[in-house]
Amino acid sequence: MKLTEENNRIFSLLEKTWLGAPIQFAWQKTSGNYLAVTGNCVAMDWDKDGDVLAVIAEKSSCIYLWDANTNKTSQLDNGMR
Repeated sequence: MKLTEENNRIFSLLEKTWLGAPIQFAWQKTSGNYLAVTGNCVAMDWDKDGDVLAVIAEKSSCIYLWDANTNKTSQLDNGMR
């Protein structure tokens, strides 16, 4: 997969899997300063303002949050397994 901006390649994905899991990616909403790439997670997405990235990992009861403004991570326990 290739993403381009005004005919200039800015991201190229050569492999479709990483460690046996499909590669997922998500551009930061609004500013587009960050590109999150992962291979082994259930889902990930940015909040509506692009400030926080949420990641749901396989076999985990936590949702991992990364704040792009402070560069800090936190976890929310969703109580599910």
